[in-house]
Amino acid sequence: MPELVFFRRGEEVLRLSMADERVVLGRGDRCDVVIPDPEVSRQQVALHLEGSKCLVQDLSGKGTTVAGAKVTEGELKDGADIALGQWRAIFRKTSGSDSEATELGPRTELIERAEASDSVKLPAQVRLKAGSTESTHKLQGESFTAGKDAGNDLVLNHRFVSGRHLKVTRQHNRFVVSDQRSTNGTWIGGIRIFEAEVPFFTALRVGEGELVIEPALSTTGKDKGPPSGTFGMVGTDPAVRSLIELIERVAPSTAAVAVFGESGTGKELVARAIHTQSPRASGPFIPVNCAAISKELIESELFGHEKGAFTGAANARKGAFEEADGGTIFLDEIGELPLDLQAKLLRALESGEIKRVGAARPTMVDVRVVAATNRDLLAMSRENKYREDLYYRLCVVPLNLPPLRARPGDLKLLADHFLKMYTPRGQRVLLTPAAMKTLEEHAWPGNIRELRNVIHRALLLRKGAHIDASDLSFDSRNVPADRIGGAVEFIPGMSLQEQLDRAERQIIESAMKRWPTREQVAKELNIARSTLFKRLKEWGMGEDEQS
Repeated sequence: MPELVFFRRGEEVLRLSMADERVVLGRGDRCDVVIPDPEVSRQQVALHLEGSKCLVQDLSGKGTTVAGAKVTEGELKDGADIALGQWRAIFRKTSGSDSEATELGPRTELIERAEASDSVKLPAQVRLKAGSTESTHKLQGESFTAGKDAGNDLVLNHRFVSGRHLKVTRQHNRFVVSDQRSTNGTWIGGIRIFEAEVPFFTALRVGEGELVIEPALSTTGKDKGPPSGTFGMVGTDPAVRSLIELIERVAPSTAAVAVFGESGTGKELVARAIHTQSPRASGPFIPVNCAAISKELIESELFGHEKGAFTGAANARKGAFEEADGGTIFLDEIGELPLDLQAKLLRALESGEIKRVGAARPTMVDVRVVAATNRDLLAMSRENKYREDLYYRLCVVPLNLPPLRARPGDLKLLADHFLKMYTPRGQRVLLTPAAMKTLEEHAWPGNIRELRNVIHRALLLRKGAHIDASDLSFDSRNVPADRIGGAVEFIPGMSLQEQLDRAERQIIESAMKRWPTREQVAKELNIARSTLFKRLKEWGMGEDEQS
């Protein structure tokens, strides 16, 4: 079946199977795919399937850029791209959806075999992520509804969620997501969808939460996923082998573990490996991103609160430590924790005693703590920016993840691993020597995560059965992935003000990737919320954008 593959700033965000004969793309909320970009017209372009051909028709009256040229109508060739502001849509005559475009989670041989089989049907569950907490809901039937009303199979008590928000219908090991005319929409990445077929590990953004559809695999036996001794880690570098050995040795204990490494090196993968190899594997694994929660709410998120403890606390609520009782809590970005909360965390680590906000008495919990950071906590403690006693309590067992540039011998192994992961079934794609040389010369500031994206993107954009150097594209060359991509350079043909406006937008968009709420983005950038909301509205990114 023909499909459209959507990219935003070089990153794939959505695949749409063209089941209908006519598909309309544009900014208006009645289009089949809504592109929230001010450069896109309310109805930009229509695609018509006529037999084996796909015809393109401009609806904007200004022409649509197809394969680098403005057109009003014509035939859309296989592999041709349609420019849509900061978005791009690539047309494929044959679906390549088996490459799992929206994949977020780990791929295992079990999942790959099931998706390749007409008889194997994996049990499925929905993981609900809201703020720093997670909960899972096993799917019993062939479909489920989600929304705020009590009659839904999955009740979402979040802001910006409609009474009956969406419906998900299972089709073997894939899922059809249908938005039920919700007010604020159902989103995959930066694209608002009305109906789309998606694979496992697709993240659906609904209101302030996120639904991830994933296999409900057992944590014991042969369905466990990556075999013991590898934990999904690929590489023969001595540092990787040493890390695997350390995981096997420390996992059975109750000792706190601190994972150090740059962004994109796989710190959460290590934390999950420690949990699944420990006696607590049947208990909950609760990840908390300490950098993604505002200073005012982080104590409540970690330790919970009582009814009436503060404005808006309409009901008592468990915190992440209580949710993780009997299991493992993963404290990511632990270096961002405020000083005044570090003492309370230290008490929880030493005695297992926590106290909800507004509670009169403490509560005991049994929790294994795994922390992670890309910062030097010892140096911070010497500068009185981090409690030294907390540092030593967290770092009972320190694990250091090497950056990709420090393990060049693993580059080809990892590249081949991602090729196998994302190549459509029945095809064999190889890297040419020139492509491999280009990969070896890159600095990999985004580490393994960046390599995965580069290989995935190259598979989609390649011109033949091989990936050549010209098929590779990088988000940045030597700048860390969590910073603005590239040094500031003069752009011919643009005024100073235009270049400043462009840099401002890049900075704000980068901050929005790091911080979950717009209030937090405004706070971190030290600008008024009204200023941020005004800029987003100008760029067509405001929540109330309707035109």
